Amino acid sequence: MSSLQGSTLTAFAIGGAVALAVSAACIRWVAPMGWTDQPNARKQHRIPTARTAGLALWLLLLGVLAAGCCPPALTRVEWAAIHGMALLGFLDDRWNLRNRSKALVGLAIAVVLAVEMAPDLARHAATFNFLGMVLPNQLLVTVPLLTLWFWSIPQAFNLIDGINGLSIGFSLTLLAVLSLVIGYAPIGGYLEGALLMVLVLNYPRAKHFLGDCGSLMLGTLFAILSAKTFAATSPNLLLWVFAYPAVDVSLVVAVRKWKRAPLGVADRSHMHHFLVDRLGSDQAWLVPVILLGLASLTMTRALDFPGHEATAMLGLAGLFLLAGTAFRDRVSVPNVMPLRPLRALHEVAEPNQVA
Repeated sequence: MSSLQGSTLTAFAIGGAVALAVSAACIRWVAPMGWTDQPNARKQHRIPTARTAGLALWLLLLGVLAAGCCPPALTRVEWAAIHGMALLGFLDDRWNLRNRSKALVGLAIAVVLAVEMAPDLARHAATFNFLGMVLPNQLLVTVPLLTLWFWSIPQAFNLIDGINGLSIGFSLTLLAVLSLVIGYAPIGGYLEGALLMVLVLNYPRAKHFLGDCGSLMLGTLFAILSAKTFAATSPNLLLWVFAYPAVDVSLVVAVRKWKRAPLGVADRSHMHHFLVDRLGSDQAWLVPVILLGLASLTMTRALDFPGHEATAMLGLAGLFLLAGTAFRDRVSVPNVMPLRPLRALHEVAEPNQVA
């Protein structure tokens, strides 16, 4: 056990050091070629900011795989899907691809992943319990459900990437929970170290943003890891560990439906937007703390300690309460974007990014 912990700590340190070096190179040489996030009325950063943190994480994963240092937790098809989504996001960060094209590519990759994983799940039991229903563990049932999962989670993960430190902090929290459940770090500790270093560069003020490359790649990775961890034995836990993005996306859809706004039009109806508007830009650093606190409480449903179910229910109640309050506030504002005016872009202060 001590040798395993030592190797994980070494991998953690290596991952952090490599991520720092690659991040510096990406900010210096890649961002000026067009991989930057431009300020607009819906965002709060004042100057163009590098959108290369996802690229740094992607290069780290590629290096770990090339060196053969990653535990054999994923198949070649699953890794290909992760890299495919990273490439899609990388291209989108530079050329702003059409939403329909991105959705179709994501759907195609989700189908491939579902077809890859469904036969393995079928070997565990003839039926499985999901949302109070006993469903047959057959391909006609599991393939559509897995396709929905592998398509929706990367999209949801991309949507919560809207304020400094939020999606990266969520990633670290989820990796910690998965490590406790399966007994080892899924990517050997390298990704955890890299994420922590990227978090230092992203919070509270960002040197470079995660971008679609990072959010789609991490969303796909976590969708696969969580499905391999929980789908065969406790599929309901999938919804518990992803309760925060699920509730947040539901809020956004509800607000846009209520206001009869197109789902593909960006606005400020996320929970992090609501909290920033309530707390003010100067206190925006508290928003990830609040949301990650609630998210971590719901994730405890997957752990085994006295009171873990009550703790998870407390977190879920907090998310629903916050979402309900945000919904009432967001639908009361006539304009879709921005729902509330941000501070003037010419102000000197540099608050956190809200995308």
